[in-house]
Amino acid sequence: MRPIDRKERLGCWIAKNPELILIAAVLLTLLSLHYAQQIEMHGMRTEDFVDEGSMLYQTYEHLFKERFATDSITVVIEGDDVTTPEVLKAMDRLAVHMESVPDVISVEGISQIVKTSAENELGRGCIPDEQELIDALLLKGDPRLLQNILPDRKHTILSIELPLTLTDEEREEVLHETEKAVAMAEFPLGVGVIVTGDAALGVAIKKEMSENFGSLLGASGVLMILALLLVFRHVNWPLLPLPVVFLGIIWTFGIMGLLKIPMTMISMSAFPILIGIGIDYAIQFHNRIEEEFSKGGSIKKAVVETVAHTAPAVLIALAITAAGFFSLFTSSVPMIRTFGVLCLIGLIMCYLSALFVGITVLYAAETSGNNRKNRSRGRDGDASETTVAETATGRAVRSVVRFSLRRGPMILLLALLLSLAGVYSDTLVPVDTDFKNYMPQDLPPLVQFRHLVDIFGGSDELNIIVQGDDITDPKMLEWMNEFSDYIIESRQQVYFVNSVASYMRMLNNGSIPEDKTATRYLLGFMPSSMRDRYIDGHDTAVMDINIGNALRDLGEEGVDRLIKEMYKDVEWFGVPPGTSVVITGNLVVMTTVIEALTTGRTEMTLFGLVVIFFILLLIYRDLIKATMPVLPMLVVIGWMGGVMYITGMKYTPLTATLGALILGVGSEYSILMMERFYEELKRCNDIDQAISKASSSIGSALVASGLTTVFGFGALITSPFVITNNFGTVTVLAVIFALITTFTVFPVLLIQLERERERIQRLNVMLIDVIKRCAGAA
Repeated sequence: MRPIDRKERLGCWIAKNPELILIAAVLLTLLSLHYAQQIEMHGMRTEDFVDEGSMLYQTYEHLFKERFATDSITVVIEGDDVTTPEVLKAMDRLAVHMESVPDVISVEGISQIVKTSAENELGRGCIPDEQELIDALLLKGDPRLLQNILPDRKHTILSIELPLTLTDEEREEVLHETEKAVAMAEFPLGVGVIVTGDAALGVAIKKEMSENFGSLLGASGVLMILALLLVFRHVNWPLLPLPVVFLGIIWTFGIMGLLKIPMTMISMSAFPILIGIGIDYAIQFHNRIEEEFSKGGSIKKAVVETVAHTAPAVLIALAITAAGFFSLFTSSVPMIRTFGVLCLIGLIMCYLSALFVGITVLYAAETSGNNRKNRSRGRDGDASETTVAETATGRAVRSVVRFSLRRGPMILLLALLLSLAGVYSDTLVPVDTDFKNYMPQDLPPLVQFRHLVDIFGGSDELNIIVQGDDITDPKMLEWMNEFSDYIIESRQQVYFVNSVASYMRMLNNGSIPEDKTATRYLLGFMPSSMRDRYIDGHDTAVMDINIGNALRDLGEEGVDRLIKEMYKDVEWFGVPPGTSVVITGNLVVMTTVIEALTTGRTEMTLFGLVVIFFILLLIYRDLIKATMPVLPMLVVIGWMGGVMYITGMKYTPLTATLGALILGVGSEYSILMMERFYEELKRCNDIDQAISKASSSIGSALVASGLTTVFGFGALITSPFVITNNFGTVTVLAVIFALITTFTVFPVLLIQLERERERIQRLNVMLIDVIKRCAGAA
């Protein structure tokens, strides 16, 4: 009896222990289902964009959001005249009801302004029945404040302020209460009322994400069933790779819940990607078992041969794919790093599922089915006609490879020119970080939100935090007042500024009191909801600078310039002694993310290239084998830059990972092709025969893997979320391009370099020696 080779040990163990493997898989699945229930659904959070330890995060999250920022539900009221007594009384009924709702900080609208003015002027805080009196009381209010909520007589808003600390469930409860209160307020006929705002938008996004995720996975599964039936039907059990990869996805869910990784708009896109990539592993194992089994012999021998030869090749491909995703860890944007972690976990789980469960199920099915003879003889009784190497797909791939080798110089020149043009075009592709552009554009709350913006202007803000010994000092308040007037007059992008100074001026007939006793008296008179929104204690205050819809009108770069100009304004205008000023807010965070995405994606790609090259060099100790999988992917990366520019797409937190994705996915195809080439070369010792045999035998599996990956990524295109839809489009194209280069550019480079192996070998020896010295020094 022949002794078991070291490479065959794992295959023999799998063949001997199918029951143990399946029991372990069931237990792991049950455990994963338990932890998967702990996964939380999150929208976009500050910590997804900025590191929690950074000064930017500390300033924005702790100095601004925790002290001053609020969430809001906005009720838009539209009619022929929204200042009539009937409309104002309905608004007042709505406001009074909402003020009594738990978690509501304040309710602001023209009805409250009229009531406050009536109490000050008439001694009774109610809505008058006379239109002339209402008009006179409205004139008593701050004109700039009125302009914000009453742009004309046909439109107004009621703003319901909520703490940012509310949970999604609590926010949704307040939203539902608002909708019920609107119905009970009994607005006059002909008056339209819309409940919208940031809070309503957030609730809608979370609901849409939850509903979309299941359909996304379902669409991915259906599309890959079609792909498998189309190109993988030459094997028994052609659909088996699909449940195998879904098992790996379930295990990934379990680890996700165990590690408290939340489900976000970004992370949910990882799963169709994992299905598309992970199914490759199951297909490669399945295809090789079919090939070995069709040669004759036992199913055990087929399993042992598959594990001995294919498992290491697929593991190397996994390592290179992981290295591509590992490059995401160099990003300064946390959500991209989290996306990378999730992809790495998923790849490992899918590999383990394919290696152990997929092979075990095939082994058990073939052992019990005893149908080897049927397939070995084939339909017409000829065993040679049904081998995997001779499928129609394999013959087509072999023809493409032969054509590319005959036209080698032309293929390389064309690929290089297109890649260089794409690299240049990539520098012209803009970045989009406005989350409202990521979501379904026909989502009713988004449509209503944009209707609100069209009437009342945008709600983009810059927030200036002012800190000093005593913010209530009249000199400090006067500085805030004068600086507000200055930037409104000097910056056309600034529409208005709200601060404790502006409200104090409104309460004091248009001026700031001259002594501290008066300012503190007015602060005590000011409603706590208003006071607490703009001042914290006596040493910290905020100035909210409304810049309309700047993100849409100016673009990300324009907003960045405005922030820098605002700092210059502060420096030029000067601040009182002992006072510090810092500009923060959501837009400041976004401009930082834009810069990280713009510059960071190139660094991620270069880092990934270097890591993949050195991993391959350490594995193979061969310069040709280390270089070959990387070169075609450089071509694909260039092509994709051109595609994004031509199609008018923008970089988002998802498409910024495209370089890493191409490196990871595309290198896998090249490595599997290369591994099979050298396996065949070892057998026949003829380069031309080896590339022909390798391309025809593994071509079916690579096309099947590529097509199922394309269909898996294609599910992303069905998503109503624009960010996911666009990402699906570019990833589908990237995989198609990677397959094209694997069968065209890659064989040409491989054959030419292999023919020059003697020259390259000398350089290879020198490079390995340098690596050994570096490793020894370390």
